Amino acid sequence: MKKRSIKEEIKIATTYKVLISLCITCLSFATFVFFFPTKHIIDFVIPFSNVFLMLGLLWFFSRSPDSRARITIKICAAIGILTFIPPVLFFTIGAWQDQWRLVDELPPIIGIVIASLVIGMIMLPMKYKKYILVLWGILALPILHYLFNHLDELHTPRGREILSMLIPASLLFYIIYPYQNKITRHMNQVTFDLQRSEESAFRDYLTDVFNRRGLSHWLGQRHFDDKIGVLLIDIDHFKNVNDHYGHSIGDRVLIELASRLRTVYTEEHAIARWGGEEFVIVLANPHQDTLNDIAVLFQTSLSSLPYKVVGKVTVSLGVSTINHHESFSTLIEQADKALYIAKNNGRNQTVFFPNT
Repeated sequence: MKKRSIKEEIKIATTYKVLISLCITCLSFATFVFFFPTKHIIDFVIPFSNVFLMLGLLWFFSRSPDSRARITIKICAAIGILTFIPPVLFFTIGAWQDQWRLVDELPPIIGIVIASLVIGMIMLPMKYKKYILVLWGILALPILHYLFNHLDELHTPRGREILSMLIPASLLFYIIYPYQNKITRHMNQVTFDLQRSEESAFRDYLTDVFNRRGLSHWLGQRHFDDKIGVLLIDIDHFKNVNDHYGHSIGDRVLIELASRLRTVYTEEHAIARWGGEEFVIVLANPHQDTLNDIAVLFQTSLSSLPYKVVGKVTVSLGVSTINHHESFSTLIEQADKALYIAKNNGRNQTVFFPNT
């Protein structure tokens, strides 16, 4: 199983907390309405519907948090829209029609609306944040318009309370929106820089293949039942190349060899510089019947064509058996023993561990 990034860990943990908080809030409202019912059926339907919707959403998310985090956040936002817009419009339109006074019948949901929209501003992707402002306008403007046209209700304690929440919240949303965009861009840049830093720590600076740390990280991401085969590659007489052409040309040979390594095998595998002129190839779930052919293909591809400047260069390969990925240390020892035989037998050949 692949490890989550820091950003994914934060998103998943935050989504869990938000869903649990919303479930508790919806359940509390439904309990209150059950014991203190109103004459409006909408006050009964919405709280109890939200309880089942939020519990179902929490169950849906918990089944696969890695793949369902984004869709869960969107569904949660949709539930919020269906929760807040209908009652606000229902009670505001009824008040305009003189069926009741808005300050007497509007449910105490303004605080929850503000809290929910702030959470949405934080968690939703950048492209959806402008819709939060639109949604706030749809909710706040009808109420403000009504109150300013019904001053008798505005000067009641409930009217002043609603006004004291709506106007500061409106200013808050429209002020923090540009800053939220800047913060989001900054966090994305920090995440990108962190990923680049991690990649640099896992890469050999010269050949841009994995170093030992990177290979260890790759092995740590394998599935539980993954098996691997190990090919250990050594450039024949590489010291002569450095002595005759210089270390800068030797480095170019290493870079060219690493480039060839990337083109040989197309199935899942990892390439790492094991040290000096040694490279290791780790094949993920190779077939035993084809492991020999794959090893010979690597040996042929690396040794058959001349290299720039230095011309003919050959390699020797040691090949391990196939085993569980946690047995890598054993497999690399097997490949090393096979490579030792290959070098002692004249180099430019492939030796398989069972044959040693």
